[in-house]
Amino acid sequence: MTAIHYQRQGEGRPLLLLHATLSSSRQLRSLASLLSRRFSVLSVDRRGSGQSAGEGPASPIDVATHVADLLALCEAERIGSLVAVGHSYGGCLALELAARQPHLVQAVFAYEPPYAPLAPAPARRHMEQVGRRTLEINASEGPAAAALAFMAGVSGPEAVAALSPGARERVGSAGQGAVADATLLGMDPDGLAAIACPTRIASGAASDPLYAQIAEALVGRISGATHVRLADVDHMAPILAPDIVASAVATFTAAIERA
Repeated sequence: MTAIHYQRQGEGRPLLLLHATLSSSRQLRSLASLLSRRFSVLSVDRRGSGQSAGEGPASPIDVATHVADLLALCEAERIGSLVAVGHSYGGCLALELAARQPHLVQAVFAYEPPYAPLAPAPARRHMEQVGRRTLEINASEGPAAAALAFMAGVSGPEAVAALSPGARERVGSAGQGAVADATLLGMDPDGLAAIACPTRIASGAASDPLYAQIAEALVGRISGATHVRLADVDHMAPILAPDIVASAVATFTAAIERA
């Protein structure tokens, strides 16, 4: 049995904060601190990542398992409704949670979710190839090598080559999470139509244009959803520019409260 690690800070409306692949709640501490000025923030290490990494072999995790974990967490914390904020894969999970548990999620803010089923065909094929390659490397060389293979597939081999020895070790330590997320197992694009809450998809103006393309495709699937582009930031904004992302979340939720 895997224990799901999370921390809660701040007062106000509950906000669930979900991290990206090759990451954990630790990388979102600054964002959590900023958001805790307005919300009661639950920062979660998703199953397979951070302090929620199990001791067994790494394997893909279906999004339904993550949703079940989050429901159990909300029950433990006696939370009946919340705002879901997610970065990258965490954004995909925030959307799936809202689609599958519409009674729980009051609003979604997803930053650059790599929702592969709605990506343009060439990008979708590449993302599927990265997922397969990650699993192959995990099977032959183990999770540390799989994490580096995932990073190479997403960011390019030059990004891996530029890592310092310490950074390379840190990426490798996230191998279980890379294997868990790489295939985006269980994503249900048709189910997105069930999302009934205000939804904002954000992308960075300095990011790969693919994220904006996916955002627009998501807006086309989710009634009332909007897409906003944040100036001067890229895919790492929730980690490296948390003030900009926190401000965007605050603007979004304030508009909901006024409506």
